[in-house]
Amino acid sequence: MRRRRFLMGSAALAAGGLLSSPARGRRLFPADVTDRYQVWQGERMIGRQQFSFGREPGRFLVEVQMEMRFELSAKGVVRYSHECREVWDTGWLHALDSRTRIDGRIREVRAERNDGGVLMVDGSDGRPFQLSAYVVPSNLWHRDSRLVDTFIDVEDGSIRLVRPKYVGKQILKQSGGTVEAHRYSMRGQLDREAWYDADCVLVRLDLPLTDGHWISLRREMT
Repeated sequence: MRRRRFLMGSAALAAGGLLSSPARGRRLFPADVTDRYQVWQGERMIGRQQFSFGREPGRFLVEVQMEMRFELSAKGVVRYSHECREVWDTGWLHALDSRTRIDGRIREVRAERNDGGVLMVDGSDGRPFQLSAYVVPSNLWHRDSRLVDTFIDVEDGSIRLVRPKYVGKQILKQSGGTVEAHRYSMRGQLDREAWYDADCVLVRLDLPLTDGHWISLRREMT
């Protein structure tokens, strides 16, 4: 019951606009474009990611692709690939299908909202479950990512709870230029540092590896 109240509280805050934020996007969903990111580990570029946004009648579509090779202290080089497709309907996540490969191990997630508004989630790492609350994916492209405390993990389908905090405004120097961005820190079942521009476009995302080192996804500005 406590967890359910926590999830519903997140939905109410997001839907009602009760969580204030300095970054205020002009539109609910991005234009039909592809945002490309370079993935860095320290001073080395180790991969790329892209979000492709599109529309079909009554729905908003997101295609995510990511490829990288990173180093872990105990394992050496790890090969990682991820593909995800999201379908949004009337502002809510309607369906999500993802496939993640980490050094040969495959994880898959399939989620779809039924006619009763319940999201049916089935992931490789756990039992199927149902979710009626408002939720956004853990890849953090969505403008509400900086406000909510509940995510669906795009790799394994689990629910992740976090404590978001606004850190402040910063100037970032990235490939192709500079950008003024608002930084948010998230701690809990996911640890993330995320930067969004004035239109709530994700321009940088830092996340930890299992050995404690961090990688950084930086949007190409050209």
